[in-house]
Amino acid sequence: MTNKDPIDVTLVSGARPGLLQETLKSFSEKLFRHFPIATLYVNIDPFEGGQAEVEDCERICREFFPTVVSRKPDTSHFTRAVKWLWQQPRSAWCFHLEDDWILNRDVTYAEFSGSMKWRVAQITLMTKEKNWGYRSPYHFEPDRFTILGKDLGKGLNKKRPVFTTSPSFVKREFAHQCSELMSDTLDPEKQLNTLNPQLNQYTAKYRNRFIGKRREFVAVDIGRRHRDEIGLTKTVIEGNSVWTEDN
Repeated sequence: MTNKDPIDVTLVSGARPGLLQETLKSFSEKLFRHFPIATLYVNIDPFEGGQAEVEDCERICREFFPTVVSRKPDTSHFTRAVKWLWQQPRSAWCFHLEDDWILNRDVTYAEFSGSMKWRVAQITLMTKEKNWGYRSPYHFEPDRFTILGKDLGKGLNKKRPVFTTSPSFVKREFAHQCSELMSDTLDPEKQLNTLNPQLNQYTAKYRNRFIGKRREFVAVDIGRRHRDEIGLTKTVIEGNSVWTEDN
């Protein structure tokens, strides 16, 4: 592990031991083993479970990481979880993860360090949900080019970088400042890019670079499968994620 700076890990987890076990097994085998890990910071909300499941999740975390700092609030609140986690890292970079992802392939330290370009504050694993059909290795808001009112086709608005809470490396100072500027009343990912003018003004100065080319899905969301299995639907209402049980 020589010449590799340590990273912290920040983890948002519900009270879902089965999903968490699957996620940490995948990332331990295909990502974390390539990195020196300093500390895992985990927020375990009582989402889809009770106190017993919360304790199971903390136990699972300690099986995978020697140093764990946990927060176990009495009520679930995704934005507060992200805000607390993004205040914690002490290493120069952290890896941010939720409890419902797996990897399709290994992610190496060389890929990570090679993505540390000018103004890059986040390095994101490519996923299907990005719907990324562009050659740019940077995540920008899709746009259309027009000259004198003539539509010249698809392009990217390079004044509006896009950031995420899906699996990604995040620079410590960027995470800390985003946490300070986030509103508790809005979904964290939505407000990183829209809805929160002060936060959006700050994030616009930085860049989010992909690991994985377009259509190469490095990480896979297994939460959608899980929600279908238990009949749970996620919708966004006025900038917030709302969960409802299917009838």
